[in-house]
Amino acid sequence: MEEHSTYGGIERGIPLLCVCTHCGTFHVAFSQEFAFCHKDDENSEYAKVYGHNRIFPGDWLYFEGAARPCIVKSFFQSNDREVVVYKRNGLPDEKYEGPKISIEHEVAPEGYRLLPAQCVLTLLGDHVYHVIRKQFGIAVGVVKDETKDKLVVKMDDGLIVFMSYPRYAENPPNAEVISVVRKQLELLSNGLSEDITVEAGQGIVYLRGFVDSLATKRAIQTKVNSIAGLRGCVNMVRVRKNSKVSDEDLEKSIWNVMDDAAHPIFKYGVKVKSGAAKVTFYYEDEVYPDELKSRLESIPGIISLNMHGTAILKENLGKQDLCRRIMNKLASYRFLKNSFVHVTYVGKRFLVEGRVTNIIQREFALLAVAGFARSVAVGNRLRISKA
Repeated sequence: MEEHSTYGGIERGIPLLCVCTHCGTFHVAFSQEFAFCHKDDENSEYAKVYGHNRIFPGDWLYFEGAARPCIVKSFFQSNDREVVVYKRNGLPDEKYEGPKISIEHEVAPEGYRLLPAQCVLTLLGDHVYHVIRKQFGIAVGVVKDETKDKLVVKMDDGLIVFMSYPRYAENPPNAEVISVVRKQLELLSNGLSEDITVEAGQGIVYLRGFVDSLATKRAIQTKVNSIAGLRGCVNMVRVRKNSKVSDEDLEKSIWNVMDDAAHPIFKYGVKVKSGAAKVTFYYEDEVYPDELKSRLESIPGIISLNMHGTAILKENLGKQDLCRRIMNKLASYRFLKNSFVHVTYVGKRFLVEGRVTNIIQREFALLAVAGFARSVAVGNRLRISKA
């Protein structure tokens, strides 16, 4: 799952259930928790073993006999030679040059965990290289020896090695974790902790229960994630269904949030079924509407929210100043009172969307946009909604 969890765009902290296909042993991990040589993990001693996999700038690299891994600054390869420029903390750049090594059947092209230089966050199935034994192996489990967490590694020669985690990486006792989490939940809202069941294991917090909004659920997640020393949080809290709020009411509330010039979105759509909302939209690349999600989650009655945004390159958009002037002009018309008209120039045409109160307002808005833009290429996505 390495390529999906680390390089596939999944955000950090999403719980993953890793199950052994042979014995059924399971282990909870989190996306990007077990990245090899990931650029966001500069402070971790992840490492690749020289000559046994591809090398890239920024990778941790181990040389035989070195006191600790180094970081690759640049890597050059010719037909028969390899040159690595690397750096260590507080020392000038160094260079290694040697013969090119090719591996026809590479066991772990994504990289090897270097042990015992670093065993924290190693998961079931990870390929590892034991520096002292100079031997490869596979991580096959995590066990508890009294109060110590230990990683179990099966070496290539069949030897089973138990490796203690460093003290800073030891998971706190479950009872202590539960007590701390409950105190933090009490700070969010009086009595909130009474509605939430808290369990803990291997430094992971498991939450169950019911809350009144997605905003509260996210606040709980944020509060627990802020507690130092925890590996992560599996949030199974659910939002109560409000029988007094219909899907039509929720859809209208969502549209009202989407119809806001403050959000850099266009061509947006909304669907609600049994309290579950799906929102789609397009946005200019690198201008993601971060505030939009928090505003939607604050709407009472939405039990789940699925947001899907599609990025459009800036060069495919245009005439932004003209669109803004048109929108300001339309907003000043008393005839368009209680309406919202959003104009975007995309795909060589003007896209008009938003809401109006009747057909006459819609036709007036479309004609006005065509007149101001001096273009007949106008797409209509205006909704008729009573004020």
